[in-house]
Amino acid sequence: MAAGALPSRRVLAADSLVSLASNVFGAMSNLIFWVVAAFLYSAADVGSAGVVIGAALGLSTLSNFGMGTLATQYLPMSGSLAMRWFFRSHYAVFTASLVTGTAFVIVAPRSLLFGSPTEVAMFPVLVAILSISMLYDPAASGLGRARWGALANVSHAMMRLLLLPLFAVVPFGTIGVVLAWFLPVTILVPILSVAIMSRIGTTKLTEIAPRQIRRGQLLRDFRKSFAPALLAALVPALLPLIVMVTLGREQAGYYIVTFSLVMMLAVLMSATVGPFVTAAGDYATDLAGLTYRFGFVLVLATLASTMFLAIIAPTGLGIIGEDYRTYGGPLLALAAAAIPFLALQAFYGAFSQLRRDYRKVIASQFLSTATLLLGATIFAGQYGLVAVGWSFLLAEALVAAVVFVPTVRAIRAATRMREPGRAYRGAAGSTVAT
Repeated sequence: MAAGALPSRRVLAADSLVSLASNVFGAMSNLIFWVVAAFLYSAADVGSAGVVIGAALGLSTLSNFGMGTLATQYLPMSGSLAMRWFFRSHYAVFTASLVTGTAFVIVAPRSLLFGSPTEVAMFPVLVAILSISMLYDPAASGLGRARWGALANVSHAMMRLLLLPLFAVVPFGTIGVVLAWFLPVTILVPILSVAIMSRIGTTKLTEIAPRQIRRGQLLRDFRKSFAPALLAALVPALLPLIVMVTLGREQAGYYIVTFSLVMMLAVLMSATVGPFVTAAGDYATDLAGLTYRFGFVLVLATLASTMFLAIIAPTGLGIIGEDYRTYGGPLLALAAAAIPFLALQAFYGAFSQLRRDYRKVIASQFLSTATLLLGATIFAGQYGLVAVGWSFLLAEALVAAVVFVPTVRAIRAATRMREPGRAYRGAAGSTVAT
């Protein structure tokens, strides 16, 4: 088939739209949640709630052990052991979550985060419930019911937005924001548990003999899924806490709302990688065309994101409150300068995945995370929120400098693929697709 007639000429755009719709919806719903919270609650309440929610999400990811991603791959192979795997994974995750949640409340600044002993006691339970909920989206996908996870995500987004004004009227303060986030999860977890158990029990899955899974392969898949998820959770879990400890609850509130704008655009940027990698694997002989289209999408996303952060977002913060624009505006400007570096890293991550070289992706992610957290810890107390912005810019620029040459080489190798059937070999010489 000639390259010009390859279906992959249209696959990237279609898949990108699907992936972007799913990922950006989650980021958009988070952004809307915090913007609404900023209108209804004080900056101090938003800051404390953001730290609690971020810590719970990070601890849930840590306690999840990547079980959700493994479920997508291995649950269909487990056959008659599917129900046993389901209960054992729940028990392991629930127990680990209680332990990590308890350890956090022991070492965390409880006077800043929690208003009563009841809130302290409930935090590990919330972490455990949230960890269990993280199993369900990929587990439903593994059982051929991916729409259940999508429906649950939409339900969670809508329910928490409905609860925010209700708890603001009472008023509950910080605990109102936290309850608005977590109460829908406590409602959805039992419903999804019953649905997934029913799905396992009513399908022919339980009649199939389980396939033998090599322990080495399982460990490799665990590292591949857990390490990136853990690194991605460190920033939303630790950075708000660092800001609150060094600058106070109000500054943490300004950071939470401002950085949710940045994270939404970062998700949009990274969401384009998956469809490109999938399309490149399915239509390897058109890798050159796919690479050009992927680059075009990233350029558009970079321009739109930079303009949004530099021009539109500060005006939006001013509508919420002048203090939000005063303290969040410089952070947005520095984040806008970092967007091109994120685009370059997206290119690097995409070609690393094509080469199945996940270690380099994890290493670059670790470098970025460590630089950001260390910079904020050292300089935020002296220079304020702008130090977080400079740390973010430095982290992304540093990683971009490290990956620049390998990325350019990979792009050149991919765009030289003009002959049907020719294999792509990355800079390291490993065959990616044939």
